Amino acid sequence: MDKNKLKLVATGGVVGLINGFMGGGGGIFVVLALTLIVGMQQKYAHATAILIILPVSVVSAIVYIAGGNVNWLMTLFATIGVVTGGLVGAFALKKINDKWLRLVFSVILLLAGVRMFF
Repeated sequence: MDKNKLKLVATGGVVGLINGFMGGGGGIFVVLALTLIVGMQQKYAHATAILIILPVSVVSAIVYIAGGNVNWLMTLFATIGVVTGGLVGAFALKKINDKWLRLVFSVILLLAGVRMFF
């Protein structure tokens, strides 16, 4: 196995741990790994991250459901928003250039970090 593949497998393990522990957020680390380790273009990294996180999210959701840790009413309404936002975001991703995408992604990460701190 070449060095990049080994790094991705190791990163995948860390991402799975983060996603399972926090209930999400692993996609951020996947995007960073794909752009920084593999040198993938930003748009491809974002799109690929969605597909990588899908199975981890399904497995994590099953564990949370089995543990009785899901508020189904909130899940229903949030799912409507997430699906709608996901469609809009996927179409917007096609139109935005990589430079702006990196800027938007960075600003969102920064705001989330500041919000989590306070």
